Amino acid sequence: MRILHSEASLGWGGQEIRTLLEAHGMRDRGHEVFIMAPPDSEIFKRASKEGFTTIPFVFKRRYIPWITFSVKRFIENNNIDIVNTHSSKDSWIVLPAAKLAKNRPLIIRTRHLSTRIGNNPLSRMLYNSFPHFVITTGEAIRQQMIEYNRFNPEKIISIPTGVDTDFFSPGRNHTDLREELGLSTDTPLIGTLSVIRSWKGIDYLVMAMPYIVEKIPNARLVIAGDGIHRNTLEKTIKDTGVANLVYMLGFRKDVINVLSSLNVLVHPSYANEGVPQTVLQAMALEKPVVASDLPPLREVVRDGETGLTFPVKDPGAIADAVLRVLNDNELSKRLSEEARRLVVARYSMTSMLDRIEKLYEGRYMVK
Repeated sequence: MRILHSEASLGWGGQEIRTLLEAHGMRDRGHEVFIMAPPDSEIFKRASKEGFTTIPFVFKRRYIPWITFSVKRFIENNNIDIVNTHSSKDSWIVLPAAKLAKNRPLIIRTRHLSTRIGNNPLSRMLYNSFPHFVITTGEAIRQQMIEYNRFNPEKIISIPTGVDTDFFSPGRNHTDLREELGLSTDTPLIGTLSVIRSWKGIDYLVMAMPYIVEKIPNARLVIAGDGIHRNTLEKTIKDTGVANLVYMLGFRKDVINVLSSLNVLVHPSYANEGVPQTVLQAMALEKPVVASDLPPLREVVRDGETGLTFPVKDPGAIADAVLRVLNDNELSKRLSEEARRLVVARYSMTSMLDRIEKLYEGRYMVK
């Protein structure tokens, strides 16, 4: 198959990572993959370096009629079989182009975020009329689109992001962050990995640290990632008086080293989440996870079974959950083992690619 992904986002986070992971997986299975994105975007730069056919494209809505027909010609001239869009800007241009294309490709809109979609005619066009199917990255997002937006449930399919469970495997050799940071080998490490945005809730994790070190004085927090909220987060760290307890690592490529070094991963988001990749990766590594009780997170972090959950924006509740894990080795071990079993059974990379490929091959009936 010849597969076209479009992505208007300039940044690099879970959405863009998943898109490129899928592209790699499909290429490895013998399909040809094209990436259409702005030339200054991270996904364009990375896809180009990694040998994909990349199409530089700036998605400006004020030029929709002209650029829509430009994309239509590209789809026809390259005999594209599958069109998959990922953000709002590119969807408004690429979806109608695919709908008009004479070669009639299968049209997919992937929805990565749990933010509510507006209940209006334009949204219905984008999710109900233009695409043959919508892929969501979690069941909670799918249900919201069905119950709140009243979109056709037969067109919406939940396919969470998969994890390479062979790579993210407990016992795998790794470099310990404690050595890098000059910490003793018995230092309890609490960590979070994500793009630093306000809704990721990392400020509330920082505010939980005084409660945690009151009980476990040598505990330390590591924050891996970067983003537009970094300056505000650094101010929160200073104002909370925990600058000596927090290590800002910045963007890290060695995710497995960071996760493998942790005693507990905390994911304190309060909005917009799908099923986060770092949560699934930590679970695959048998690292205990505590997370906010957003519906998409509860799909995988099942309180008392595969992890612990806490109310959003509640530093005290975050501290309580972290302390339960750090102070109870038996609980930590049970949660971690059950978490890995869940990821292997339902959230592997192979499972994700199988389901997407099945959809792409048209084994689902197009309505």
